[in-house]
Amino acid sequence: MRSTRFTLDDLGGELSERALLSFGRHAPMESALFAELSEFGGWSRTEQLLARLVEAVERLDWHFICKGRKRSDWPQPPKPIPRPGVKDDSERHIGRNPISISEFDAWYEGGE
Repeated sequence: MRSTRFTLDDLGGELSERALLSFGRHAPMESALFAELSEFGGWSRTEQLLARLVEAVERLDWHFICKGRKRSDWPQPPKPIPRPGVKDDSERHIGRNPISISEFDAWYEGGE
């Protein structure tokens, strides 16, 4: 809608509900709306395909490195490229829930 003169304030007046739905259906792949509703999570098809291509090349390279070596000498296989919207299980998180600023200050200052 940035490329038009309409805003959401125009809804019901000059901007019809049908036009608003059309904006939503044809949102660019880089838009926040597309990122929220799409299975690609904000990446275009090209970016998805490039990530898969890079992963395939890295995996092939890893296979060549492993060829002729004992299994115990194999390096770790390459990690996949992180995708938006996909939780990375390898991330390390400390603690469970956020704490208040006063609790943090007390901890930081050496209190209990």
